[in-house]
Amino acid sequence: MAEITIATTADLKAIDSLQRREVEAVGFLPACRYEAEIENNRRTLLIMRENNDPVGFLFWTRGWPVATIQQIVIRDDARRKERATALVEAAAAEMVNRYGITLRCRANLEAVDFWKAIGFEAIRQEEAGRRNIPLWRFYRALQPSLLLPKDFVRGMKLRGGQRYGFRTTPDG
Repeated sequence: MAEITIATTADLKAIDSLQRREVEAVGFLPACRYEAEIENNRRTLLIMRENNDPVGFLFWTRGWPVATIQQIVIRDDARRKERATALVEAAAAEMVNRYGITLRCRANLEAVDFWKAIGFEAIRQEEAGRRNIPLWRFYRALQPSLLLPKDFVRGMKLRGGQRYGFRTTPDG
């Protein structure tokens, strides 16, 4: 049976190894990013173990009103056994006071079907990333909201040289 816990610094090597195996699908984040999440006790990095063996992890960020899944990795030999679903549900339980979850997924990945199968809605296709493959923006509600999923638009304007977060209208 799989055990899901908040990652600790002792898990960083395993998380980095899992990420590097799937870097083409999930992208690369430096280990120091995970380390900062752990040191600041953000509870946004989850690890899954079976028989004390790391088989997957999920990393999310605390946007408001919507949290964002940044990366999820399940080891090849552990897939198709509801493990990723369990990680998503464990993360959703940590996402208190959020209206929903969003994420982006490259359109050519099998994961597109996974996200749809566990209740995420593809709300729009976005510009191609670095690999020139379009991305799907997915959304799943965590609690009722007067806003529709399409109303959660990622701000693209720069404010002070930095992109700012979610807003409820495309222009402001």
